[in-house]
Amino acid sequence: MNKSQKKRILLAEDDDSMRRFVEIILKKAGYEVLAAEDGLAAMQVALETEIDALVSDAIMPNLSGYDLCRMIRGNDEEKKIPCIILSGRVSESDDETRKIADTFLVKDTNLKENLTSALENLL
Repeated sequence: MNKSQKKRILLAEDDDSMRRFVEIILKKAGYEVLAAEDGLAAMQVALETEIDALVSDAIMPNLSGYDLCRMIRGNDEEKKIPCIILSGRVSESDDETRKIADTFLVKDTNLKENLTSALENLL
């Protein structure tokens, strides 16, 4: 990946330690990271800044990751933006979730490998 052309990832995660953890994973993988503490803050960032992908927690205050993904894709020119939903619950990986997001990942011990792999495939 050319350093001058880093892909910009919008990260929406309400848990401070998980947000820092995912941010470190993404930065080490060579991405520029714009971190937001909830869906509403992330939506504000998405409206003001061009992003290449969204990585969002599923359940957050103010605006869920699902709604954030729907809203970002509701804007015609941004429909192509890949969306990855993260969750602590395996049961959320259902058909409805797959219609909203490109990828659904569980926050588990394989998160680092799964997240970097998913982004490489989507971008």
